[in-house]
Amino acid sequence: MCGVNDVTDPWTTPLPELVDLLQLTTLDEDHFEGGQSRASVVSNHVFGGLVAAQAVVAATRTVPDARAIHSLHTYFVRPGDPHEPITFVAERVRDGRSVSHRRVSARQHGRAIMEMSCSFTDPRPGVEHQVSMPAAPPPESVRPDTDVIREIGEVTSPYGSSPDAFDLRTVGLGPGWFRTQAPVDQPTLQWVRAAGPVPDDPALHAALFTFASDMRILHPAVRPHARALYDDDVIPATIDHAVWFHRPPRVDEWMLWVYDSPWAGSSRALCRASVHTPDGVMIASAAQEGLLRIG
Repeated sequence: MCGVNDVTDPWTTPLPELVDLLQLTTLDEDHFEGGQSRASVVSNHVFGGLVAAQAVVAATRTVPDARAIHSLHTYFVRPGDPHEPITFVAERVRDGRSVSHRRVSARQHGRAIMEMSCSFTDPRPGVEHQVSMPAAPPPESVRPDTDVIREIGEVTSPYGSSPDAFDLRTVGLGPGWFRTQAPVDQPTLQWVRAAGPVPDDPALHAALFTFASDMRILHPAVRPHARALYDDDVIPATIDHAVWFHRPPRVDEWMLWVYDSPWAGSSRALCRASVHTPDGVMIASAAQEGLLRIG
C-alpha cells in the first residue's frame, strides 16, 4: 500500500515515486486504495490530477485487457485530505460488445471527494480527420521551464515551480510572460514529456497523462488579464475536468500541448487543450472549467 507522508511542495515528487503512487492496493474486485505524497498538496488540499490519475487506474483494473480508455469526465466535489489514503469504488455500469462504461467514486472520511465517469473501447478502424498542429519550435530548442523559473526566481515565477516528474518547456516563457495582456485567441504552446522512462504499460501511460492534463490547463485563463495563476489575489479551483484519448499516449515521448481559454465570466473560466506528437498526430483533447476569482 502506498503510504501517507508529510507534504509541502506539490511538484517535487520524482517520476518513480509518482509511478509508485499509481500502484493502488486492491481491497476487493471493485475497491482500491491509493496513498498520497508530496505530489498531493495544492493549497493544503489533494491535487486533483493525482486523484483523477488514480481513479483511471482503479477503473482500468475492472475492464477487459483489450479495452483502452477513450474518455473521462470528472467532478471534484470536495477538497481532499492529503494526509489520508483515498478509497476508490468502481461501479461496472455496462460491458457492451465494444464499450465498457465505469463510474469511480474517490472517497475519504465516508464522503466522496471526486466522481468520475469513464469509458473504454476496443480499437477499431474508421474514418479519420483532425485539426492541424500549430507551428512550434522543436522541444530541443525550447528552454526547460525549470531553467527559466530558476533564472527569474520562484517568487516572481508565473508557474510557482515545475513538476519533477515531467519535463515542461513552454514556448516563450519568461519574466514578463504573464505581465502582458495576451489576446484570448493566442494559444499557449508547451512541450511535455515524462522526466524519464516509463514502463510499457498503456494503462500507466494513460494515468500519467491524466495527471499531466491537470497541471497547467487553467493558466491560459489569467493571461488575457495580465495575471499569474499563483498571484496572491488569484483564487483558482477546478470544478470539472474531461479528457478524450484519441490514441494511446506515450508520456515518455514529447507531446505538444496547445492550450487556450475561449471564455471566462461569472467567476468561472473554460480552458481547453489539444495534444499532438512532434510529427503532428493529435493524440488527445482536454477541457476544464474552473472557479477563477481575481482580487
